[in-house]
Amino acid sequence: MGDKNILLLLDRMEFCALNSTVLSYVKNMDRNKFHFDILVAANQLGSMEKQFSNEGCNVFCLCASTSDRKFKTKFAEFIQKRNKYDVVHSFLKNGMVALAVAKENEIPVRIINCSENDVAHNRKNNKNDEITHIVTTGNNNQSDNTAASGKKNADTNEINLYNNGSKSVNREISGVDHVNTNAAVTNEIDEGNEGIMVPNENKEEIVSVNKAVDVIEYEFNLDTAKEFRSSLGIDDNQIVFLHIGNISDQFNQKFSIEIFRELREVKNACLLFIGNEDNKKEINEIKFFKKYASRYGFEERLYFLGSMENLDKALSASDIILAPWKKTALSTALLAAQASGAKIFASDVLSEKINVTDTVHFLSLKKPARAWACEIMNFIFNEDKRIISTNNQIESRRHLSEHNCNIILRNGYDIIDNLKKINRIYEL
Repeated sequence: MGDKNILLLLDRMEFCALNSTVLSYVKNMDRNKFHFDILVAANQLGSMEKQFSNEGCNVFCLCASTSDRKFKTKFAEFIQKRNKYDVVHSFLKNGMVALAVAKENEIPVRIINCSENDVAHNRKNNKNDEITHIVTTGNNNQSDNTAASGKKNADTNEINLYNNGSKSVNREISGVDHVNTNAAVTNEIDEGNEGIMVPNENKEEIVSVNKAVDVIEYEFNLDTAKEFRSSLGIDDNQIVFLHIGNISDQFNQKFSIEIFRELREVKNACLLFIGNEDNKKEINEIKFFKKYASRYGFEERLYFLGSMENLDKALSASDIILAPWKKTALSTALLAAQASGAKIFASDVLSEKINVTDTVHFLSLKKPARAWACEIMNFIFNEDKRIISTNNQIESRRHLSEHNCNIILRNGYDIIDNLKKINRIYEL
């Protein structure tokens, strides 16, 4: 067990971009230094409980949101019963309430995670020094030339890319400057948050990090692709489409099914859905989708896979990602998709800042499903990018994945690059 005990506070345990990022942090932290407990404010644990538990975390459920008048009492009782935390890192929507309790219980390092838009608000309300650190997530302020060189500005981390023979992508990152700050992380790459440092008038300190992914985890892996396809009974020569996102109107699964219906010329294709499908509404939606597909004779080519815990495997096994989302969300999932080398077709309501590797093709939701299908068929039949059918296609996919991973590294969206900053705070 680590020397420092860290308590991470989450609103819920369902899969979302924020929780995925937190899980990546936990996976990559030094367990000889840190032990993590997770406290969820929601009334029940969710689909990511197993993933955090598998990383050695104790996961608890407080059953009281920050708006609940019982929250302070229940949280104080929880801390006093455990009586061991060195750091409380709050990812709650109203994290100040929790940090006030943490201060009353003499926990020395108290971090609030928030968007750039909320930094000023949290600093204004930090009258009693409840917050010791603010973490905000912003975009890298690199020029194109800096990104191309693989190095950041002189005052920040330097990234050196090299190939050690065993992996096509690797990292060597120098240590960051000592950080004594409140940690604030921006929510999405595409929200336009620039990670600008706020003048430090209060005692708390501020550091900016990018919302990032573990590029090594999502790099294309042929063995993983074959194994995942085989587990679903999908042949090597089939073209696999993947839609990422919880079953909801926001993620627009219905439109992906309509696109797939229009891909009549692509006989050897299937469509996977990965995302939560736990509640009654989501289950009813899936029944509707299957009924619709049955009417047109392709129900057997739809696969609803549930939680995203196998996202890395699903990405390696997939050729084309469909993201006709109605609003910005899960930007980390699209970063992961780019790292895998899959082709992405996304709605143009998403910011072009998501397109770090220039491999995302944007289309308007105002266009009918047939128009999307035509663009996709042009890609398939002109470039024939199926990943497993020939050695040349395998090498092409592997090369593209390696290329994309290096671009993501160079632009500062790799989890390790950002983790160094969080690590410094935890060590205080």
